[in-house]
Amino acid sequence: MRFRIVAALVVASLLAIPLAVQTATAIYCYKGDPPAVYQACLAYNRGIGQQVSNQKQLQNIHNQIRNAQAQIDALYNLIASLNKQISSQQALIAQTQKSINDLDQKIRLADADLTFLKAHLSERDQLLNQRLRYVDNHGAINYVQLVLTASSFNDLVNRMIGAQQVVDSDRRLLQELQQERSSVIQATAALAVQRAQVAALLKQQKVLVAEKQKTKATLAAAVGYQTELEGQLAAQYAELQAQRAAINRQVALLARKYQAAAAKAGGGTGQFEWPEPTCGHGCISQGFGCNSYWFEQYEPSCPYPHRIHTGLDIAGPWGTPIIAADTGIIYFYPGYYGYGNYIIIIHGHGYTTLYGHLSSFAKGLRSGQIIARGTVIALEGSTGNSTGPHLHFEIRVNNMWKDPCIWLGC
Repeated sequence: MRFRIVAALVVASLLAIPLAVQTATAIYCYKGDPPAVYQACLAYNRGIGQQVSNQKQLQNIHNQIRNAQAQIDALYNLIASLNKQISSQQALIAQTQKSINDLDQKIRLADADLTFLKAHLSERDQLLNQRLRYVDNHGAINYVQLVLTASSFNDLVNRMIGAQQVVDSDRRLLQELQQERSSVIQATAALAVQRAQVAALLKQQKVLVAEKQKTKATLAAAVGYQTELEGQLAAQYAELQAQRAAINRQVALLARKYQAAAAKAGGGTGQFEWPEPTCGHGCISQGFGCNSYWFEQYEPSCPYPHRIHTGLDIAGPWGTPIIAADTGIIYFYPGYYGYGNYIIIIHGHGYTTLYGHLSSFAKGLRSGQIIARGTVIALEGSTGNSTGPHLHFEIRVNNMWKDPCIWLGC
């Protein structure tokens, strides 16, 4: 019976972070284990590698970046990795327990079989002992005496046959005893192997349960630190939400005022041009949909942290011309926060577009003016809550944001 080796993968704990990140431990996967346990063990160890990577990445981010958003992004990744590791640990614990239960049942059956074999062997041993005592008291068969004391030839033959039968019976008894002793030895050895397997699996399970508890403790610490960071960002996020609410009100107001005029001018057909002609689909740096960026719009249907990116980010060079995606009535909003400098265009029939993080507006245009599809309206920039030059582009239908790729084919 081979014994499993528990190998510890020592991971550096996070520096200067109020997290008690625990060491991730790999389990030696023995090929002699039941297949389900062996496969679950391999899956568990693969998760360990990812866990180590996440911990190192978070340590580097904390040491090199003093940005709460970057730290919270790293925490989201770490928490996801920890949850995955806990699931893997739980799967391996469950598989191990099942194997222990199966082995326990086999051991009980093997114990019963062994008891029967031993009882049968004891009975046969008693027969042999009786035979040996008889031989000891009466001596072995004396063939000369059989011949001399026979009353006739038939009597002699009968005596010889009887004597041979006694000899054959003794030989069979000895052979059967030898086979039964061998069976008992083999059954005892097999039982010992099964008991050793159970002992090893119990040891492995004990390690896994301890590892799962450490992982849960790390998860709790990570969630606690995440809550602390989110508290620090709450005020800034509240300002962004207030700006988004103001934009929603602006869009609703402008739509009521200009829907008919924009549609009469030819807008609102549901056909849109790419808003940054010199930088195509390959310049999309972030698509529409759920993400983990803390400052995005709240969306309960998205997974934690329940955020959604409400448009497309198109990352071209600074100053790249931005065009109106469709004919409509334009409004300019200068600002330094959230979307920075942004534009709203009412197209009619419920369609609206928004263009954010602009470096400047096109000269010669004014709010309330009808502009044609393809007109240059602004230049790309990085104003507001932005980490680099890009255009944030939204298409809204009845003031509800939709994936622009539905119309733009990206």
